[in-house]
Amino acid sequence: MVAQPYAYVANQSSNSVVVINRETNLIVATIPMSGAGLSGLAVLPNGMFVYVTQESKNLLAVISTATNVVVGSIPVGAGPVQVAFTPNGALAYVLNSLAGTVSAIDTASEEEVATVSVGTKPVAIAITPAGTQVLVANMTSSTISVIGTASNTVTATWPTLSGPSGIAVNGTKLYVTNQYAQALTVYNLATGALLSTTLGFSAPNAVAVTPNGTQAYVTNGNTSSVWIVNTSTLAVEAKIAAGLLPTAVAISADGLTAYVTSGYGYTLTVIDVATQLVTEVIHKVGVYPFSVAL
Repeated sequence: MVAQPYAYVANQSSNSVVVINRETNLIVATIPMSGAGLSGLAVLPNGMFVYVTQESKNLLAVISTATNVVVGSIPVGAGPVQVAFTPNGALAYVLNSLAGTVSAIDTASEEEVATVSVGTKPVAIAITPAGTQVLVANMTSSTISVIGTASNTVTATWPTLSGPSGIAVNGTKLYVTNQYAQALTVYNLATGALLSTTLGFSAPNAVAVTPNGTQAYVTNGNTSSVWIVNTSTLAVEAKIAAGLLPTAVAISADGLTAYVTSGYGYTLTVIDVATQLVTEVIHKVGVYPFSVAL
């Protein structure tokens, strides 16, 4: 029995969220959404709701996981593309890509409590395990904005290589995929100091790190694969086919399974982390699946 038994996939072009039973790998529900541009989604830590960004409507939709029905919507800034929760679930942070801002949402009242200006075209977000910092990748300005959750202000801005498109936090390190630079960069989470640069990727879109910190999964848009990087040696251990234009990757909290969406393949690829083998390819999850959340 998995702790959180469902995977949620946002389909950007078919305007739907698909619910997948992680034990059977079967689609159990398709939730229609109004408006185009479902770019990002996240599951509230208590498992009761899924928040979905509606880019064309400048809204954050709220889905009840008990009924798989949209039960609310929250106005945010222009072009919302990603969302993440603090570990205690008290706040949700939404990236407004067109506005260059981040909206802080009180999940109890479902109201915006702060708007934070960041860099140009924020596209990826990660929150530290302590919930004290929000890390935002600004794709056009090639910077990382650090937001303190106590004040909801930017406390630091770090330079990075061109086109940061994905971001992940693990332990004392920050991992960033730099799409235009074709690289994976790693930073000291406390200081923003660059620790390493690994080149040779091909349009890397997203990154996720296993809970034990030993592997980073990087989706490569131009190679239809996800690359597994050993975080100690920075060597690529495996390249796994993951459908045409893999867009996002998520790893289960127990570190056993990785899930990769394929934008043009309309699939969700399921990977066994221990064996680095594909255990299932779930077809026809929707048109242009862009994000996956567990």
